[in-house]
Amino acid sequence: MRRRSLYKATALLALSVTVAGCAASGTSERRLVGVAMPTTSQERWIADGDNVSAQLDALGYDVDLEYAENDVPTQIAQIESMIDAGADALIIGSIDGVALKDVLAEAADQGIVLISYDRLIRESPDVDYYASFDNQRVGVQQGTILLQGLGVLDAAGRPTGATGPFAIELFGGSPDDNNATVFYTGAMSVLQPYLDSGVLVVPSGQTDFATIATQAWDAKTATARMQTLLPAYTGTGLRLDGVLAPNDGIAIAVIDAVKTIGYGTDEQPFPIVTGQDAELASAKSIKAGEQYSTIYKDTRQLAEVAVSMVRTLLDGAEPETNDTTSYDNGAKIVPSYLLAPQVVTIDNLQSVLVDGGYYTAEDLG
Repeated sequence: MRRRSLYKATALLALSVTVAGCAASGTSERRLVGVAMPTTSQERWIADGDNVSAQLDALGYDVDLEYAENDVPTQIAQIESMIDAGADALIIGSIDGVALKDVLAEAADQGIVLISYDRLIRESPDVDYYASFDNQRVGVQQGTILLQGLGVLDAAGRPTGATGPFAIELFGGSPDDNNATVFYTGAMSVLQPYLDSGVLVVPSGQTDFATIATQAWDAKTATARMQTLLPAYTGTGLRLDGVLAPNDGIAIAVIDAVKTIGYGTDEQPFPIVTGQDAELASAKSIKAGEQYSTIYKDTRQLAEVAVSMVRTLLDGAEPETNDTTSYDNGAKIVPSYLLAPQVVTIDNLQSVLVDGGYYTAEDLG
């Protein structure tokens, strides 16, 4: 478990104390916001926690930021502690989308504002709002860029007439993360017609989500599974052309695994490997010609949305949303604000990630 409590003055991004169009409404009473994040094992969640806490702090809130290191009982205990400390609001990036129902009921009984952050919290009527990216679109983008990298689609997304067959393998995210199934269904909506026609083939035969899922998004688990798939491509004359990897940690694990059987040379180029989150290691990998793509989700913008929701609710108003129909968590339709993700390849790495201020040129090396 990693614990960080922020009770200090911090300015962020020249925020001008403006979050999603909200001007600061100074109050003399400092309110406490609990921020529960899943893990520090993925770079993106560290950035999420830092951005959310810094923006809240810049607006004058006290912030308790906690990381549970992918342990559900720890996250429940952390949230209970926030409730006991008198939190006015909770921003929660959940580990298990269905495990927080009881503790959230406790929070709701005390009138605490509840924001589901990036991952939809399921089976709870007590989630007030959901802040995320358009996760269905993420999956569609991943499937589309895989086909473009293989040459099945052109840059405009039109079929090229390539018949393949192209050998690919599929990886999914964690089965307890609602987003993982949404990414998968989005990607498969694009890939399935080409699997049905034989343009794409999956030599392992592993295509259903339950089989390809990666518990806790764990890179070591992905490495182990990739290693079980490699014999089909060793000494058989069969080339691995592409891998649907749902995030950057899994993408890097796949790339490291295929290097062990000779991929990454002029004679045996890397397969087309997708990703997500624009983590620094993957940005460097794309620059080096290894990972083919990632999906950029600006955590600064997502933090702004979540912080704006908290602030607006604590001020007694209704937050802005742009989706009030899509996210049924099993207990209610959760009103949501969805941000647009963006595909990044070597072609726009500089303009999106560096010129956009997410990384510096020095960061990328």
